[in-house]
Amino acid sequence: MARRPSTPRPRPGTVRPAAPRRPAPSSRPAGSSRPAGTSGSAPSARSSASATSSTSAPSAGSAPSASSARSAPSARTAHSATSPSPAPERGAARGRGRSLGRPATPPEAPLAPPRSAAPEKDEHGGGRVVQAADRFREIVAGRPWRRRRRAILATIAVAALVVVAGLAAAVMLPALQVREITVAGTGYVPEESVREAVADHTGDSVLLLPSSRIAAEVSEVPGVASAEVERAWPDGVSITVTEATPVAQLTRADGSTAVVDDAGEELPAEAAEGATLVPLTVEGGAADPEGAAATMSEVLATLPDPLRGATKEVTASSTSDVTLVLELEDGGTKTVVWGDSRDAEIKGEVVQSLLGQPGSTIDVSSPVAPVTR
Repeated sequence: MARRPSTPRPRPGTVRPAAPRRPAPSSRPAGSSRPAGTSGSAPSARSSASATSSTSAPSAGSAPSASSARSAPSARTAHSATSPSPAPERGAARGRGRSLGRPATPPEAPLAPPRSAAPEKDEHGGGRVVQAADRFREIVAGRPWRRRRRAILATIAVAALVVVAGLAAAVMLPALQVREITVAGTGYVPEESVREAVADHTGDSVLLLPSSRIAAEVSEVPGVASAEVERAWPDGVSITVTEATPVAQLTRADGSTAVVDDAGEELPAEAAEGATLVPLTVEGGAADPEGAAATMSEVLATLPDPLRGATKEVTASSTSDVTLVLELEDGGTKTVVWGDSRDAEIKGEVVQSLLGQPGSTIDVSSPVAPVTR
């Protein structure tokens, strides 16, 4: 009897390769031809040894049975369909030349299916497994436009902080503080009065100079009708003054006099120099001397130019009995009872149309019903 070859034991320190998983035997239809080149055609001595030991269970090192030999081509065919391994003939030749005690080379593992493959069923059969890693990655990852927006906002914030810091530093610079005040346009208004009006702003930053407030403060100076304020870099301010025009000399009920403009505001005494002033007189015993003076100034300011140039005197004792004295071209005079300051335009037209009528007095206190006498 031939001796059964024993499986060689691995040496110490070496790793024994795992035995390949044998494919399940496939049913072969009856009458089919047996493939050539399998281990079924063993020598006669080995066949007799297999016949004597057929009653015992096959060991791990025994030759493959006829059914396993028949299923070998089908296993190799299935393996070649899923892996780009060498041709079946080369694997068969390698299988025939292998000794019984040497472990078989494990077949190459099939490639993993791509991520875009169709969804697979769960191992418990409950539902489908969907490959959603790419979807969640797109949701979590920041989009480019969001990153750009954050960068833009951060840049704007940094620029704003730099500008604010620069302005704060510029405001505190001594070189930009008001030290010089320039005044222009003054005639009878003292220049020192204008400087005193803006003296409180000396030392302020030119950047934060309140131009409108300074102009309003300068306009409060007697004789100043309006003012314009401009910055004079780096440490100055320029003020241009427009003076009020004097139109009359007011004589009050107590005998005091004052130069007034067309709004009835009192001007400095220097305003009367070189000016043609109309005498305004508040009659004695007036109940409202201040109101009478203001009404006379207002009437004088609203007179048409031909009548204003011919007016020699204006008197009043109240706000409703203003009286004018006009000088005519022939050298005579005519008295006009004007009344209050309302309807100045209509009253002026009526007076001009009645100047040629006989009489020395024209009453237009009621312009729709004028009276001459």
